[in-house]
Amino acid sequence: MRLTIAKLAAAALLLAAAPFPSASAAPDAAAAPTAAQLKAAVAKCTKQISSGKFGHDAGGSRTVPVCATGNAVHWRADMDIVCDGQPTAKCNKSTDPWFQAQTAWNQSNGKPLIADKLPFVVVPGVSSTWNFKGANITGGTVAAVVYKDKLAFAVVGDVGPTSAIGEGSYRLAELLGINPNPKNGGVSGAVVDYILFPGIKASPIESNASAVSRGTAAATELVSGRKGCAIAKIDFSAYPDLAAGARGDAVKAAQCVLRANGFSTGEGDPTGALDAATTAAVSKFQTAKGLAATGAVDARTWTALLSAGSTPQVQDGSSGDAVSRVQRALNAAVAAKLDIDGQFGANTTAAVKRYQSARGLGADGVVGTNTWKALQSGR
Repeated sequence: MRLTIAKLAAAALLLAAAPFPSASAAPDAAAAPTAAQLKAAVAKCTKQISSGKFGHDAGGSRTVPVCATGNAVHWRADMDIVCDGQPTAKCNKSTDPWFQAQTAWNQSNGKPLIADKLPFVVVPGVSSTWNFKGANITGGTVAAVVYKDKLAFAVVGDVGPTSAIGEGSYRLAELLGINPNPKNGGVSGAVVDYILFPGIKASPIESNASAVSRGTAAATELVSGRKGCAIAKIDFSAYPDLAAGARGDAVKAAQCVLRANGFSTGEGDPTGALDAATTAAVSKFQTAKGLAATGAVDARTWTALLSAGSTPQVQDGSSGDAVSRVQRALNAAVAAKLDIDGQFGANTTAAVKRYQSARGLGADGVVGTNTWKALQSGR
């Protein structure tokens, strides 16, 4: 029988975590690794990080360890259906005998999550067996969930009993082709892979577009075995000028984006140092974009680097990776100080208009052909 944090006496303690508009159908995750690739990446428990194991249900046999592989924390379990949160036609006291109208973490508006709209997973309550907080996991942490040949991205949204593991929201079950009925749905056996990416968070928590964008990058990193280029590590409110010899996270971000665009910065993981190999890669990129090949990363180089990729028209209401690239590029080009959330709203529109006006473009707030061309040439 399912039991979430709302049903536990320790709810008040666990709800002390800080809370982070409504989610629609999940965006296309076709650019992500396949379900089979992710299954293979977590097929072995490379390192068990729980001191014991969990049951599929409270009071059941404890057979499920929590493991760590690469940049992921993962477990393989069943899926019980979570319907808690804001009551809806599908999730309420009539449809779910265990229904509770709250979740451990809330939406950005302070209201509980909506289980039949947002894909989310449940982590076990803190105990001597495992403390999810110690693994840098919290509300909004992005997860990739795999069942058979299906992959869905989700967030950590609730906390459950201390002895059981393996729970997903109504919407998550739907995306995976699992019966989402809280009374008789779910799936039994160790057949669902829950793959969490510590330190990678959707923003806001209720944005599945953000979870898909960041989850895709983190999942790609897991499958490739390459560390250090998860998408959160290239998000800054401003991008500083970098000269040869510079060190730090901003250099690592530049290395990550250079590699993503086919410019090698040397073997191994990103070093965070603007060394000879990285300087050479920057120079090659600058030459390709018609910029002065200085090897230093200035605002124009950052703008071209961060906006590189496909160029779909995006505007108010758009979401996804293209929007994130626009936001990063605007932070570099005009110090827009945007949150990199993949959501094209009023702040992003204003920043686009500011950029367009400064570059002599029609300031309509829409990123179309001419604006993309300007960004990707480093103007």
